[in-house]
Amino acid sequence: MQMKHLLIAFIVLLTLVGTASAAVSKVEIRSSIIHYDNAGANTNGFGTDLSDVYIDARSWAGLYFNLDSGVYTETLYLDYGVSNSQIDIYYVTEPAFQTYKFDWGKDLAGDKYGFAILGFFAEPYVALGNKDTTGTNYASNVNANKIAPLVINDKTKYTLKTGSSLDLGAGYSIFVDQIDVDGNKVYLKLFQDGKELNSSIVSTVGTDMSTAKTGGDWIFDQTVLNEKNMQVMRVHVQTVFQGTEDSLVEIDGLWLADYLNAFEVKSDVDYGKFNCTTAAKNQLKYKAVNVTLNADQSLDLGKGIYVKTEKKFDYNDASKDKFYFLKTYTEPGKYEIRSSVNYYNGGNGVVGYTYNFSNFAAFFYDIDKQVGTELMKLTVESNNQVLKSGGLNPCGLTYNTTPETVTYKYGWKDDTPAANAEKYYVMGFFGEKYVPLNTVNAHGTLTGMKADKMAKLVMDDDTKYTLKTGAVLELGSGYTIIVDQIDVDGNKAYLKFFSDGKEVNSSIINTKNEYSDWIFSDKVLGESNVQIIRIHVNDVFQGTQDSLVEIKGIWLMDYANASQIKADDKFGVFKCKGVISNVLEFTLDSNFTINSKMDMNIANNMYLKTADNTSTSPDGSRFYFYVAQEIEGGGSTVTPPETSPEEPSAPPENNTPPSNNTPERPTEPPAAKPSFLDQYMWYIIAAVVLVIIIAGVAYYFTVMKKK
Repeated sequence: MQMKHLLIAFIVLLTLVGTASAAVSKVEIRSSIIHYDNAGANTNGFGTDLSDVYIDARSWAGLYFNLDSGVYTETLYLDYGVSNSQIDIYYVTEPAFQTYKFDWGKDLAGDKYGFAILGFFAEPYVALGNKDTTGTNYASNVNANKIAPLVINDKTKYTLKTGSSLDLGAGYSIFVDQIDVDGNKVYLKLFQDGKELNSSIVSTVGTDMSTAKTGGDWIFDQTVLNEKNMQVMRVHVQTVFQGTEDSLVEIDGLWLADYLNAFEVKSDVDYGKFNCTTAAKNQLKYKAVNVTLNADQSLDLGKGIYVKTEKKFDYNDASKDKFYFLKTYTEPGKYEIRSSVNYYNGGNGVVGYTYNFSNFAAFFYDIDKQVGTELMKLTVESNNQVLKSGGLNPCGLTYNTTPETVTYKYGWKDDTPAANAEKYYVMGFFGEKYVPLNTVNAHGTLTGMKADKMAKLVMDDDTKYTLKTGAVLELGSGYTIIVDQIDVDGNKAYLKFFSDGKEVNSSIINTKNEYSDWIFSDKVLGESNVQIIRIHVNDVFQGTQDSLVEIKGIWLMDYANASQIKADDKFGVFKCKGVISNVLEFTLDSNFTINSKMDMNIANNMYLKTADNTSTSPDGSRFYFYVAQEIEGGGSTVTPPETSPEEPSAPPENNTPPSNNTPERPTEPPAAKPSFLDQYMWYIIAAVVLVIIIAGVAYYFTVMKKK
């Protein structure tokens, strides 16, 4: 028996090591909530006025939106299908003109040069066009059906030495080959993954009087997808310097399309249920027809877009006819789950905005129970971006969350017909899901909660698990259940509950009882009878070869990491006012000013982001809130790829640029110095394993062999 316990401890240890490296594998971005009864007032089909029900990028982060320019190109339209419970879904995207971040001047008519951007199923692309594209002629100058990923659109100044390279992203780099002895020309080369693609001598002599822009340009045209003179790159060289020690070049304008990965959108290529109906120079259209909505459905429409219905969906019942769209990401990177887009200089007088689950997808929402707990309010005044502490009068920002009850996934019952027998409290907290401390009686019936004391929900599951004696069931966050023994009669199981390898509690569950449940409650943060874990044992089997336990129903909160929030505690820019009528309320701790080009953490993992625009007009004061999520394995952020490239790097001695596989955005800052445990974890594990082996051998020779 001792040897068995040693082996169990070893298994638990290895289990915890495995969970330490677990990462988020999927990010889901939800649209606003749609009711079937208003999903298609217009029934005349595609091509008519479908504006009654539509979703665009201003409200849904599942579509492409550029905060700086305000440009978005994609829209989903909804219409009833030919029969009940069906809808038709139309996807439309059209190129939109956008000026370069660097000012490359104007044409003779005074129109600024730029390019056409196209969101294509949430990803930004360049609609290929020529170098003379402006806001006036872009519609006839570009190709919506021939597109390439946008690599960079930047006006940052970079100073490079002769022989150095500048990483642009997607494997592209600019290499400074030579600077002429007179100091006004530079010989540049474009590489992709170490292969030279093009080169140019750029002269800085001369001035563009239309913008008073000095310096010289390298504009690279190429035949792409059989289209001649398609612009793929722009580089502006501001200054060339021939010094006594170093030869330098200043580059302050960059634009590049990944033309090597350009592709043609063809009308005979569909994506899942999205069938292409138009693939023209000025527009792309897709149609998913007769999409049937069933209860508890997560239907893959294609290109990572899903439609999700509530568990008891009924198109005839206005209280059960809700659904929404999901954009799902699985690639490594950082993702923004954002609110709707608004303006902090939005007009005359005081303007108020309210954010809840309907227009901020990161806020907690349970579609089946129609439960959303978070509410944020913002008031701003025209030409005054100062938000005051303490409330909303006249300008300010407040946040509150109100815990609500939801049912367990497994339908627990007890011997008291109480309304709360199958419910527990849940709450959103700055975009993350938490459980306030739930108190229960001996039967597991909910008796109350504490809104200011909370922990993460580890598990709420109705999956069936069949376990052998001695098996370990990993629950997450370092918690495990071990099937210690099964009685010889085959109707009782002895289970143990561990946290980080340490036994917390145990129980014998008899499946012959009417309620074969293990409900463990304890004191947490000074509160008695706080529910920590509940498990339903469905069956126990004592076979001739194996002893088995069937578990179906687990609920667990991370009680070991529970936290308390007190009045005057600070969270980012907020200060807690305390719990008022079961509502946990926050106001601004101090005044702060909303400015352009902000990406400000306001609390926990929630941020405020404003446009990179110094204009005081309403159009130049766009903003949104977002919660950041990351799928580990990559460092890029999934936002419009118009960011700065990597800093200049020195080339090899032969002056050939190295192969460059950097992502389209700057790499993350260096990781923090690893802790002692991180550095020596495997040494500790090896030592523990060695001790276990020695103990086992000693036990065998001193006890078992003598017997």
